[in-house]
Amino acid sequence: MTQAITRSLTFTEFIDFEDGNELNEYELVGSRLMLMPEPDDWHEEILEFLSFMFELQYRRQKLNYSVRKRNALMIDNVRGRRPDMAVIDRPATRREERRPGIRMTPKLIVEIASGNWSTDLVEKQEEYEALQTPEYWVVDYRGRIPAKYCQRGKGPKVIVLTLSDGVYQKAEYLAGEVAPCSTFPSLALTIDQILAAQE
Repeated sequence: MTQAITRSLTFTEFIDFEDGNELNEYELVGSRLMLMPEPDDWHEEILEFLSFMFELQYRRQKLNYSVRKRNALMIDNVRGRRPDMAVIDRPATRREERRPGIRMTPKLIVEIASGNWSTDLVEKQEEYEALQTPEYWVVDYRGRIPAKYCQRGKGPKVIVLTLSDGVYQKAEYLAGEVAPCSTFPSLALTIDQILAAQE
């Protein structure tokens, strides 16, 4: 049975919240819980592929990074997101960061757009920009984002947002093109590879 929550929650309370259904995942928006949509298989394959490729990069380059999948990310005391993936600095020691959740600014965030694409493209973009996350990817694998919100028309694509003077600059990459990655400059994944979720 889902536990009814009518009162406002802080980020710390949000992290500790459980409704008895381990499949349910929530985000905290304005102190209120919002149930996240259940991802489909294709979504999960892309997530696993990108996670593997990013991990390969930081291990090869001996960077002290870590990949976190759907971990709670603190935006502020009344907002918390669960990005599909966040590349973060690994704490210097395992004892250094005992509190759950991500409470630092990620190097890179990836959201794989599903039915709630507008949240990824509007609200989360504003929040991640406010956090000054240097790089943010939105993978529109099913091409659901309407053409009026796209620079290069509707269809499957990867949207890459990078900070410039504290503001995100947006670029879109389509089939046959490489998505540049400022976090891992030597990584040259094509949109086709990402959507196929294979090397």
